[in-house]
Amino acid sequence: MTPHRKKLIEVALPLEAINRESAREKSIRHGHPSTLHLWWARRPLAACRAVLFASLVDDPDSDPHFRRADGSVDEDRAGVRRAELFSIMEALVKWENSNNEKVLNQARAEIAASIASAKVYDSKEWSKQQTICGEPAWNFICRLAKPAAVNQFLVKYAPPVHDPFCGGGSIPLEAQRLGLRAFGSDLNPVPVLITKALIEIPPKFANMPPVNPESNARLKDGWTGAQGLAEDVRYYGQWMRNEAEKRIGHLYPKVKITEEMVAGSAGVPPVKT
Repeated sequence: MTPHRKKLIEVALPLEAINRESAREKSIRHGHPSTLHLWWARRPLAACRAVLFASLVDDPDSDPHFRRADGSVDEDRAGVRRAELFSIMEALVKWENSNNEKVLNQARAEIAASIASAKVYDSKEWSKQQTICGEPAWNFICRLAKPAAVNQFLVKYAPPVHDPFCGGGSIPLEAQRLGLRAFGSDLNPVPVLITKALIEIPPKFANMPPVNPESNARLKDGWTGAQGLAEDVRYYGQWMRNEAEKRIGHLYPKVKITEEMVAGSAGVPPVKT
């Protein structure tokens, strides 16, 4: 019988850091999915990222590397290792690190290490020297595998994440950020559209250049992630705005907002155009 490996979420979490960053998200507007649509029950991205990570990474008590010859757990070494995992999580939940590849690669490597360790030590499915995704299994266990190999490993061997009531898409978005296969569904067409915009459409254009002529002319170091798609959204969004102004702009005359208007105690006074 395969031994049960306790995950980090079953033992301990750096709750103070997770709660702090989750609360802080409410004041973040630029670049946050909430700016796409203020979905009423959106889960904090920091909390989702932390829960997914802690649900897939083994607690050190279940790691064979922290057991003595008699099978007992070396609690001192396990405690040091748990503190290291907490440190990774504290960096992972920060909004500023949402797209920090160094932080994300470290988190992905930890997830891959737990999966590879179980396949080598528990199920005996692999040997340490067996080549998996171009790297020996031992490299994944020791977090020595290259990021590209880790990403390939997670897509193939990590359990997929499915949120059947995905709402604003926080859980599948963060699963995808951690390199996991992500699936979401919802009966309400509004969250379905939001989630498609978050996790389905961008990957289809990942690392592709924009198609508009102006952005391509500025190409220097290549386009990564959804940068090319974002450039096209900005370019053609501005184009549509300009076209609309040409056709119906005369129906919306421009006004100059004065200090008197802003400071008006009885609301904004009538404006002569």
